[in-house]
Amino acid sequence: MDRRIILAVCLVVLSSMAVGQYVFAEPSQVSTTVKLNYLDVQLTYPSEVLPGQSVTISIQANAKDYFRLVNLVLQVYYADGNNLRLLTTTTVANDVYLSKDNRLTKDIQATIPADAPRTSLVAIVSENVKMPYYDYWNYYYPISYYYYGDSSYPYFYYVYPPYYYVSVTDNALAPLSYIKATTPEYVSLQNEYQMLQQKLTQTQAENQKLQQDLQAAQSSVAQKDSMIADLNQQLNSAQTMIRTLLAISVIFAGLAVVLGFFLFRGRIKRPKKSNANKE
Repeated sequence: MDRRIILAVCLVVLSSMAVGQYVFAEPSQVSTTVKLNYLDVQLTYPSEVLPGQSVTISIQANAKDYFRLVNLVLQVYYADGNNLRLLTTTTVANDVYLSKDNRLTKDIQATIPADAPRTSLVAIVSENVKMPYYDYWNYYYPISYYYYGDSSYPYFYYVYPPYYYVSVTDNALAPLSYIKATTPEYVSLQNEYQMLQQKLTQTQAENQKLQQDLQAAQSSVAQKDSMIADLNQQLNSAQTMIRTLLAISVIFAGLAVVLGFFLFRGRIKRPKKSNANKE
């Protein structure tokens, strides 16, 4: 590959990495247009992709003139250190005749390696075109005056030589999706997050057990309260019965005293009557 292309790809990757944290904060579909000599190529792709995922790139090429397109090729790379890794090479179109405003569309897919670093994908779009070429020098042949009888007005005819095609190639760079791979800082934060998640899970489990114990204690207290209420009700009933029995006992005791008093009085009076009768 040409050294200039490699340097250009590296610049595109570095610039994409510099703004990657801001531009790709929220994944979305974005577009980039590449202007070639005879085609305007629009690339639509997701703003970011994770290692191991597959990325879909939609291609739409619009013709600027009439020409014969030998091929339109898209190559997808990513930078791995100082090296460029080729992911895929796709021929978008092959040997077609196009007029102005004709359109070519195609979707391609590329799978990101699981060990890809945090960087950006880069596309190289290449067109190979054949244009008709005319050589406008002319052949002039005089027509003999013998056929026209007057040599003072000679006639000429000319012939265009047949046209032929000239090959024209062009290529351009375009940034693609940002590979949101892990970094040492991200791994550290992820490990810390996992530890906090484990602690949170343990705390939630302990909290759930405490809630269960609290519910069990509350249930036990409720049972005891119910038992105490029953005992209090039984005690109140017993006390009421005791008071009733006590009142009845007092009444019977009073009756017994009164009855005893009358009986005792009657016994005292009877002997006196007997003695009187004897005299």
